[in-house]
Amino acid sequence: MPHHDEPTEGDLLRAELAAHGRHAFPGSEGGMSFLIMAAHPGAPDDEDVAYGVPHVLMYAGERADRPASQHREPWSAHLHDATGDYLTTLVDSGPAGLDAATDAARCARELTDRLARRFGTLPPVPKRFCTFS
Repeated sequence: MPHHDEPTEGDLLRAELAAHGRHAFPGSEGGMSFLIMAAHPGAPDDEDVAYGVPHVLMYAGERADRPASQHREPWSAHLHDATGDYLTTLVDSGPAGLDAATDAARCARELTDRLARRFGTLPPVPKRFCTFS
């Protein structure tokens, strides 16, 4: 029986994403739990905003809120548009048999790499023009 303070699979992936400068939020629908994150690194860091912009849904089977010791299904990550329509898979489920921490690290690394190639790594910086009189 897992200890009540044991992190969930989602907790581990959220921590790995945070180490890469990204913030994901827990979500659920129809009995499934998942993580959601705005796809573009310049999007506001807000759970409600994440649903209304291009976003990534991340799944470890049907339950991202399972205790990490019960990790059996590898993480996958899927890009959706601002209306929620599926666009593409960014991270396929990885090799079976990885422990929860190793799989979370794998998914975060692959996901942030693919998002960086697609959207860039930093929010765009506005160009400023100075004029001197």
